[in-house]
Amino acid sequence: MTEQNNEQQFQAITLLRDQLLPNLLGNDINDILYWAGKELARKNPSEDEASLFLKFEENGFGELTFVSEKKQTREYVLSGEIIEARLRKDASVSFSLEAGFLAQQLQDIHQLFTEAIFEVKPKKKQAYLHIQTDPKEPIL
Repeated sequence: MTEQNNEQQFQAITLLRDQLLPNLLGNDINDILYWAGKELARKNPSEDEASLFLKFEENGFGELTFVSEKKQTREYVLSGEIIEARLRKDASVSFSLEAGFLAQQLQDIHQLFTEAIFEVKPKKKQAYLHIQTDPKEPIL
């Protein structure tokens, strides 16, 4: 794909994701996008975490990188051209769709109740996805 095509694709995504959806969904945007991400994950399951990283790129969510893990928490970074393009337009954009998608994928892979939140780091041009699992709540 040429650089011009990439830029056009990024503009289309940012137009829809970061201008139209906030206007339509208002204050409920983060909740709705989170649950939409979970639903997309249910319809497009990953076999394992390796395929999950590829799925993020294929879906145009950006480059997902594992950062760290402690007892019941994990941290991932979302970066790449699409993230930079979205943050260039508005540093307060939502990554709830990606957080919901990741939470559901990890829940399905590990069979543990999983939730996620996002944190935007505009200076780094990245979004951090913080994952929390509950080993006391296995998914049966």
